[in-house]
This record gives sequence, C-alpha cells and structure tokens, in this order.
Amino acid sequence: MTSTTVGLYSRVEALVTGAARILIVFSGLLLISAILITCSSIAGRSLTPIGLSAIPGDYELVEILCGLAVFSFMPYCQLFRGHISVDLFIERLGPRAMAWTQLLGDVVMSGLVTVMAWRHFAGTLDKHAYGETSFILQIPVWWSYAAAMVLLVLFWITSLFTVWRDIVALHTGSFDVHPAPEDEHA
Repeated sequence: MTSTTVGLYSRVEALVTGAARILIVFSGLLLISAILITCSSIAGRSLTPIGLSAIPGDYELVEILCGLAVFSFMPYCQLFRGHISVDLFIERLGPRAMAWTQLLGDVVMSGLVTVMAWRHFAGTLDKHAYGETSFILQIPVWWSYAAAMVLLVLFWITSLFTVWRDIVALHTGSFDVHPAPEDEHA
C-alpha cells in the first residue's frame, strides 16, 4: 500500500472507530433512559393511592428507545467482531484461512446491511406518507424510522470498512481475526 492509501485508511479507521464508540455510549444512554421510564412508570402505578400514575405512553417510549439502542450498538459490534462466529474447523487451517472467512463473513454482512437499509428506507417513506402515529403520545412513527435509518447507514459504512480492513489484512499479511477495542490491549 502507498503512503497515501495508508493515510486514508488510518483516517477512515479513526472516524469509523470514533463513531462506533460514540454510538455505543449513545446506545447505553438510550437503554438507561428506557430503564428510568420503566421504573418511574411502575413506581407511579404502585403509588396511585397518593395521586401518582404511570407515565403516559411508557410502552411507546421504551419501544422507540430500545429499537434505536439496537441500531446504535451494531456498528461497534461489527467493528470489533462481536457477532457470533464458529471457528472450530477453520481455526485449525491457520490465520490466513481465518482471515479469508472473516472477509467472506464481512462481505455477506455488508450485503445484508445494504438490503436492510434499502428496505428500511422504503419503510420510512411509507410511514411518512401514511402519517401513522403512536397510539397514546401521537408521535409520528416515521421519526423513529428516520433516526434508525441514520444509524443503519452508519452500520452500513462500518460494514464496508470491515471489508476494506479484511482486504488490507490479507494484502499485508497482518491477520487480526479478533480485533479488540484499544482499552483491552493494555
């Protein structure tokens, strides 16, 4: 690889890794918010004798938050190979065979994410066109679809980067079939 290509690769890697790390924190905050809403709503239900009540639309809010949390952690999971893989037989063939199977898996994942993004975009347009809203809070459903679409595009970009990373690894002979976050290397 030329120094220009190495520089580009390093910049893209830093951007993708940074975005994945930000999204994993965002995902955690979404899940914490869902927990707080759920706990507050349960507490409100149990304290109706003193005038409190459940949070209106708590199920809707938790559903939206948890859905967005899933889309938020997918780039990190893809980048650091958090998906399930069974390497029992390939592992015996050595790191080069493992790298080739990683490339194949990442190509398949990129294809799947491409189809998911395409269909999700169509669904977002449909939700917007129909003007569907949530039952209690009347939140337009397309809002959460659109937010998930942004997160899905970031997942798609991360998937494409992992294919590039695999190709670079095969080209340079630096096989790291189980990359870990930098914190874990210390």
